Amino acid sequence: MTNKNFIMIALAIGMAVAAQAQVSPTTIKEDFKPSSVNQPGHDYPQVNSQGYARFRVKAPQADSVKVSLGLGGRGGTK
Repeated sequence: MTNKNFIMIALAIGMAVAAQAQVSPTTIKEDFKPSSVNQPGHDYPQVNSQGYARFRVKAPQADSVKVSLGLGGRGGTK
């Protein structure tokens, strides 16, 4: 087997392995319900059956808001 054939076969195998490693994105279920530990009369935070959380921030005078749950934070602007 020549070097060129060996490289082509190795490349084909590598591409096949990489293609199988692709994972489809997780679909987030929209079955959010208020958490059982919320303050009385408050709808947020909400949690779905997969453990995802949804919350609402009220900051009418803010130009931007940054949320951190211990993993660095993610910013957003109006």
